[in-house]
Amino acid sequence: MLPSSLQFQVLGPLRVFRSSELCTPSALKQRALLALLLLKANELLPANRLIDELWDFNPPVCAVAALQMYVSGVRRAITPHGGGSRRESRRHPVLQTQPSGYLITAGPGELDLIQFRSLGLQGRMRLAEGRCQESGELFRQALSLWRGDALADLSGVTALRHQAAHLEEERLALLQARIGVDLCQGQSLETVGELEEICFRHPLREDFQQQLMLALYLSGRRADALAAYRRLYQIMTDELGIEPGPGMRRMQQAVIRGSEPGMGLHDCHQRPGQRWRDPA
Repeated sequence: MLPSSLQFQVLGPLRVFRSSELCTPSALKQRALLALLLLKANELLPANRLIDELWDFNPPVCAVAALQMYVSGVRRAITPHGGGSRRESRRHPVLQTQPSGYLITAGPGELDLIQFRSLGLQGRMRLAEGRCQESGELFRQALSLWRGDALADLSGVTALRHQAAHLEEERLALLQARIGVDLCQGQSLETVGELEEICFRHPLREDFQQQLMLALYLSGRRADALAAYRRLYQIMTDELGIEPGPGMRRMQQAVIRGSEPGMGLHDCHQRPGQRWRDPA
């Protein structure tokens, strides 16, 4: 019997739903295996690689047999009525056994990570075409799929912790693009609070600090924009022994001069007739 209406979620704690009913495997190693497969959905993962990542390159002698047992456990969790015979499970329609490893199949409507990346790509395409409002909406839809830190319940698995960090970088990059669109659409007042919170959590990310300076400047808060630069300068020189990069310095000089700083943070085209004004 085929799995019915499966949905996988990795953008937060791992969750699996079958016909809207939660059916996430409870055993840690089964969840870790499922997460590893989902992060490379529709790609064959060699058994040796799965073993190395599940046991952090220090597998037990029985690792191959244990991996097969975990695969069977995941199949039982996601298949109605516990699945079929062992022979039938090897032809499982979602978690497939291949000669050298395993492969899990999922589409955009079945895995939130695929949907997130698809919406993000569509948004960037709209942005390149100058369709800012549409791109901003697509970015928001993509970011709304996140329910917290990716695979937050599996942070103890080294390989997953590293991959979750890469996913967080993807999220932040898309968040920066969405904020850039908002600034292009004249929503500087609305973005200041969000940017202040982001910069508090990521004090050394110059891309967001630059957006914060721009949002403050365009909101008529030139002094606060310069104060934001001074804070970043102090943090970077104290903790890293380096100064902010050229983008931040150019933004600082533009704010000091009271000249148009230029967006410089995204590819959004200005709307017809839109001109940046000196907010002072």
